[in-house]
Amino acid sequence: MNNDHVNDKFLKIDDVLIIIPISKASLYRLAKKVNLLRPIKIGGSSFWSQNNINKYFENLKKETFEIK
Repeated sequence: MNNDHVNDKFLKIDDVLIIIPISKASLYRLAKKVNLLRPIKIGGSSFWSQNNINKYFENLKKETFEIK
């Protein structure tokens, strides 16, 4: 069983935009395309997984530095 969620932090949009410096609209557009960046909805609020954001950047690094 994967217990990554136990050590995960859930961030509000303002915290996410510090890590990923884009507009709110761009973040929501990106979240529609990239599963890892989809927010978790609780009540009327959205939260993003810190672990998923980290995985997204790790995947970007792999794609960027991959020799083709």
